[in-house]
Amino acid sequence: MLIIKDTHLTCSLNFSGNFMNRPLKLISASVSASLLAALVTAATAMPSFAADPFRSTNARAIGSETQKAFELMFKEGNYVAAVKQLDLAVRTEASEPLLFALRASTAYAKEDYIGMQLYGKRVRTNAEALKGKDDLRAYLYIAASDLIEAGYIVKTEGLSSAPRALPLVQSVFDNIKKAQDIDPNDPELNLIKGYIDMLIASVLPLSDLESALASLKQYASPDYLKWRGIALAYRDARKPELALDAVNKAIAAAPNNPELTYLKGQVLWMQGGNNIPTAKKQFELALSKSKQMNPSLLSEIREQCRNISGGKSCPES
Repeated sequence: MLIIKDTHLTCSLNFSGNFMNRPLKLISASVSASLLAALVTAATAMPSFAADPFRSTNARAIGSETQKAFELMFKEGNYVAAVKQLDLAVRTEASEPLLFALRASTAYAKEDYIGMQLYGKRVRTNAEALKGKDDLRAYLYIAASDLIEAGYIVKTEGLSSAPRALPLVQSVFDNIKKAQDIDPNDPELNLIKGYIDMLIASVLPLSDLESALASLKQYASPDYLKWRGIALAYRDARKPELALDAVNKAIAAAPNNPELTYLKGQVLWMQGGNNIPTAKKQFELALSKSKQMNPSLLSEIREQCRNISGGKSCPES
């Protein structure tokens, strides 16, 4: 996933998800990490006993252990189990670029930027190995590795290093364009491209949001990530009605994911008024799965729930 946070607008993108520094802290660092991971998370060709979470036709296979980790992280919202599953997957699926993109995202979440960079290099090695076999996904993963490296530069050297990261950002766009030239309607490609377009629209006031969301709406998959990205975009654009419709669709596709429940609570809180009690219930529902969450996300939800509860701590399991 895009593993870049707190980058400067001179990089053309704010990859963090904390786009507008909104007073209600509408975007969490930890949720951003998993979402950014989704941007570069892509299934790669594996021999057998696998499935494709992106495509219903012309499916590629990914390692079944890596697929489990992907779904634990993004469909179930179970960060703790996903990390354990990644440790299992690396034993048998070390040639899988998706595996190391996911591991890079977990390193980012722990602020282990050296580990993030090392996993990013594995992403690139595995992507290069796909050339001539599955060029579309090779280009996607080369783009992913460049994003991870750019994120490492900015996180370890500060915003002043942004100009040095710019060539990597340009390489991301170049490689995505190469993937588009192969199949512009590919669901995996459009999920990644759609999130990038959405991020750009979130930070550049003159961007056309609906045009930015076209890739996600038309071709992206799976639905739980597609509609999550659309909900985030509408939330940041201060269009809570549209955001609520999108997050409800995401929840329909992934009803057990507490991160989506939290997102719904944020949107309801934005609407205000009679929606505040329902927003609080959504935060509490997310906290009922506290044991499976990324610790930084858990801390944020606790804080937000206290804020909406007048300073009182919310119950959790």
